[in-house]
Amino acid sequence: MGERFCYRCGISEDEGGPLIDGLCQVCFRKENPVLLMENEINTELCQNCGSYKKGGVWVDPRSYELDELIFEVADNALLESISLEERVKDIKIVGKEELEKCENLEVGEALISFEPVDWHIEHFPAIITYEIDVKARIHELQRELHHEKKEVVVYVRQTICPRCQKFLGGYFEAILQVRAEERKLGREERDEITKLVEQKVDEIMRRDRMGFIQDSIELEEGIDFYMGSTKAARKLAQAIKERYGGSISEAYQLIGQDRMRSKGVHRTSVRIRLPKFVKGDIVRDKKGNIYEVERIDGKGMELMNLKTLESEHKDWKTIKRDDVDTVEHEKMNAMVTSITPEEAQFMDMRTYETFEMEKPKMELKEGEVYPLVKVKGRYYVRKKRD
Repeated sequence: MGERFCYRCGISEDEGGPLIDGLCQVCFRKENPVLLMENEINTELCQNCGSYKKGGVWVDPRSYELDELIFEVADNALLESISLEERVKDIKIVGKEELEKCENLEVGEALISFEPVDWHIEHFPAIITYEIDVKARIHELQRELHHEKKEVVVYVRQTICPRCQKFLGGYFEAILQVRAEERKLGREERDEITKLVEQKVDEIMRRDRMGFIQDSIELEEGIDFYMGSTKAARKLAQAIKERYGGSISEAYQLIGQDRMRSKGVHRTSVRIRLPKFVKGDIVRDKKGNIYEVERIDGKGMELMNLKTLESEHKDWKTIKRDDVDTVEHEKMNAMVTSITPEEAQFMDMRTYETFEMEKPKMELKEGEVYPLVKVKGRYYVRKKRD
């Protein structure tokens, strides 16, 4: 075989290194550039919430500091726009120093470093110029790595993301209705529930960008939260149930027609109905036991048995099975006037009437005032609260 020459520049194989596809080493690298991306990239960030598109999906930013946010958005756009020769299969983003030190790579490997070299971010569109540096090997006969540099300009423009368009347009997909069974929500309950909902919405919106609260309305019977997503309304209802107990139900209202999919568009009302009981209630079970409600949560109630003065926990199934319900009663404060081994005499502090009752299972002191409750003519001493 005679000596071979590069068909592009004519250099011999002995001088130009082993030929690759008929090209010397230098011409092969020139004819097969690895960095194929455009010189200009356009990207957007939401002027309302700072979100931007990442992998085709709108995401919330890591930083809300405007300068940092602009670079975060631009960096992401640059990385997503990187386009390399198809023979590059493995890409690694590295610092400039690591790239400069690299002298050898496996076939199909590439190292990329980038850094901003000029920027104007005082107003929009913000303009950031990057220098991109690439080293790569795309053929086993390559003696030297591809080493290419390029300046790319990223334009960051402002827009309104789809979520904010809906939010600003008053959009809501579901109504979370917080009610209580056979009673109105108290002021303290309303404040606690609103605080819980706001905390949970912050968590939900990290995964569901439409999980915003469009509006909240205080009603005589409870609170309505207008939610951007039905899924978020359901999660909030579950969070409230876990904290306070209760039951969840849903209702649907047809509000329009999706012509693209020929389907009805529904709005969902998610209702969480809290138990009828509140802390301090006096309740009775089917056996006639009288209790004071000490605590309520998603699992059940902590009840103080007013005869034994011992706390008992009943789960919601047991409460239903035992027919636990509120009972008519009268609360009062009364002073101990005398004590015998079997009985104690009290004086009602409002009427000054005296009455006797079976001595309760607690230590009493003459002259001290205790909280009592009267149920169907029978008196019970309640424990003093701190």
